[in-house]
Amino acid sequence: MTTQAIDLASRDTLAGTLAKLRAAAADRVLLVIPSGMNLSAVDLRVLRREAAAMGTSVALLTSDAHLRRLAAEAGLSSFRLRGWAERVRWRRARQDPTARKPPIGTARPAPPHGPGLFDKRSPTGFRPVSFRRSFVREYSSWWGTLGLALFLLAVFGGLLLALSAVIPSAVITVTPSSEPIQMTVGLTAIQDSPADVEAGVVPARALSAQVSGEARMPTSGRSLEPDRKASGKVVLINRGGIPVTVPSGTLVSTATGNNVQFATQADAPLAPNGRAAVPVSAVLPGPGGNVRAGTITRVEGPLALSVLVANDAPTTGGTLAKVGVVTEDDQKLLEAQLFERLKQQAFGKLMERVESGSFIPPESVEYLAMSPTFTPFVGEVSPDLSLSMSAQAVGLAVDSGAGSEAARARLQSAMPPGTRLISDTIRFIPGSVTVTDPRTVSFDITAEGRLLRQVDASSVRGTVLGMEPDEAASLLEERYQLATRPDIMLGPDWVPYIVPRNLPVLPWRIRVNVDWDGAAKLAMER
Repeated sequence: MTTQAIDLASRDTLAGTLAKLRAAAADRVLLVIPSGMNLSAVDLRVLRREAAAMGTSVALLTSDAHLRRLAAEAGLSSFRLRGWAERVRWRRARQDPTARKPPIGTARPAPPHGPGLFDKRSPTGFRPVSFRRSFVREYSSWWGTLGLALFLLAVFGGLLLALSAVIPSAVITVTPSSEPIQMTVGLTAIQDSPADVEAGVVPARALSAQVSGEARMPTSGRSLEPDRKASGKVVLINRGGIPVTVPSGTLVSTATGNNVQFATQADAPLAPNGRAAVPVSAVLPGPGGNVRAGTITRVEGPLALSVLVANDAPTTGGTLAKVGVVTEDDQKLLEAQLFERLKQQAFGKLMERVESGSFIPPESVEYLAMSPTFTPFVGEVSPDLSLSMSAQAVGLAVDSGAGSEAARARLQSAMPPGTRLISDTIRFIPGSVTVTDPRTVSFDITAEGRLLRQVDASSVRGTVLGMEPDEAASLLEERYQLATRPDIMLGPDWVPYIVPRNLPVLPWRIRVNVDWDGAAKLAMER
């Protein structure tokens, strides 16, 4: 099917547009309407009638929304895009429905209809009274039979209702006994896994906490180390011709063997060729400062050329003492003590981050010691050893709510038929925990509670028919193992001079009430 587009000008009239439409040779003609051209609803209907007469489909291509609405009312297709107009189907142009033409010729008056068939004044003299009566049905006797049956049924029901208000009745209230039930369920907690009650899988997520701390302890190693400094006196001699003052702290030393240095402890003014005795103390502690007399012979420093030194007596007092030394065992012991303390702190901090409805099995927590720093190092002399370090705890927080639901579901599936579980008596007790891998924890949870036994009301009615209340209560308490003695009330109590002594012999006159609430309270008190 070919499509021909005709571009119209804003000055084109309706007649010009029709002429261009008649000159088109395609099956579909797309009239491109310029922005300044106005077409009325009448013009659009004329275009549609002309296209229908030619057997051609016509559509408008315009961006004017008002003109597209008028085209739709006139039965013409309209588009905004040319490519879309060439691909889709168009509305088929149809002629206007032909108006109903009036009848041709002169109107003739029609005579009225004559008397009807059932008119008394029929020209034929026919009287249809007996004809009507032939269609009247006679009264049927079975309607009366049905009405009588319904009446008698209503009377019988009323009598039964009246008798039910007079004949004896009974109300029996029984309290079922309870029994314990317990179920241990093995569950698996997997990190970032959805809950699966049937498979026993509960979700878990990883939590971590980090703490830091310091510790100090005395060192256990012992070593003889220099303790006190040796001391004595030396004689300083000025061998020059000018006065000299030897200041305190001037170093003098031995000249043979290991050079041992001493420091003067006081200023010594020396006259020309004069001498003075001053106290000295060894620079280093220990027995190495104990030297013989006459061994301190050298003055160190710029005064060595003008001052001589000598010791007339030996120096004494340099000693050794046992002092603490850091050992590897000290480091291991201190690290173990601090790590144990940090583990407790990290676990407590980890528990603070656990949300309500979750728990962390202690067996799933892993601890890591981080950055231990000892002061001083192994082999160094020190009375104390200090340590600073951090510890990190990582554990799995298990969704206890999902675990409880799984345990509850297993407990309910193990209940005997006809029993009821008291929800307030259910307890969940966690059991052993096994760490399979860092992302999986297997644990046991024990669900326990109390069940209420089912009491069959129809069986109770059949057991006590016609019995005395005391006998019936004893029999029911023994047979059904009730929590308390049954309460039996006989009636009706509003009828004067009628006091029933036995239970009714009609089962439907005995109502059995099961006191589930009272049974639950008794079970929770145990």
